[in-house]
Amino acid sequence: MKNKNQSLPGIKYIGFVETEKLSPNVMLKGICGAPVGVYVDVTPVAFVGMPECTIGDEYDSHGRLQAVELKFATNEFVPTTTPVAFVVTDVNGQSYLIGAQEPPHPVVKLTVNFGSPKGESSVNLYEVKYVAIKALLQCSVVAE
Repeated sequence: MKNKNQSLPGIKYIGFVETEKLSPNVMLKGICGAPVGVYVDVTPVAFVGMPECTIGDEYDSHGRLQAVELKFATNEFVPTTTPVAFVVTDVNGQSYLIGAQEPPHPVVKLTVNFGSPKGESSVNLYEVKYVAIKALLQCSVVAE
């Protein structure tokens, strides 16, 4: 069976929060259709260029899973060694949560691009991957 992929229409905001500060069981709330809220301060990330967020639907031997991939470039630091979740807001104003308090947590990969002497600027390239039963949760950000 083919993977179904979907991409957000455009991203205007990216932020992160430590997963331990999130409310418990947000994924279960999202699966059930209950509202998901982010009630803690979210650290904004000033990105450069056009970030990408894609979601795919795949089959695992235990059932269906969603896989989210978020890619963005920034000159700021985003933790890669502690579990963090991401809040992404699209150009339509809808916010999404990538991650939960409970494992598995999103995997954050950092690639540092030093640029070139001809004028290409240095930048940190982040790639976030998260696979879960419901990986991209619509949410409301109460504290931002």
